[in-house]
Amino acid sequence: MADYRDHYAAISATGASLAALSVDTPAESEELRNQLSLPFVLLSDVERHIIREWGLLNAKERGGIAKPSVFVIDANLRVLYAVVDTVAARVPAAQILSVLQPGRDSTQIRRKIYIPLPRDWIRALRNNSRKR
Repeated sequence: MADYRDHYAAISATGASLAALSVDTPAESEELRNQLSLPFVLLSDVERHIIREWGLLNAKERGGIAKPSVFVIDANLRVLYAVVDTVAARVPAAQILSVLQPGRDSTQIRRKIYIPLPRDWIRALRNNSRKR
């Protein structure tokens, strides 16, 4: 999400809005939003309704969380681009900008391999140990 924070101004400049969806409670989402200084809203799907409907449920992790995903939806509610990523390989926010630019080719978008840093492992272990 920090990647989207860092590219938020450029994304907004295209006229696009940005939101994130997770299974966390509104209070947990707000805590994360403040911790990461995210300028966009984090939506809660504690009951996992939307995540299940969209086929994004990763049931094996922490009682079921959302798979990392990006959807670009236009003003007519057409999906212009959709990708369901993995923890290890994700489409960078800078690449999503190409979908938002008129006449740009989104077929050239490539995932970036993400190699977790020690702090990422610590955060993951801490998050995994939280009770649901």
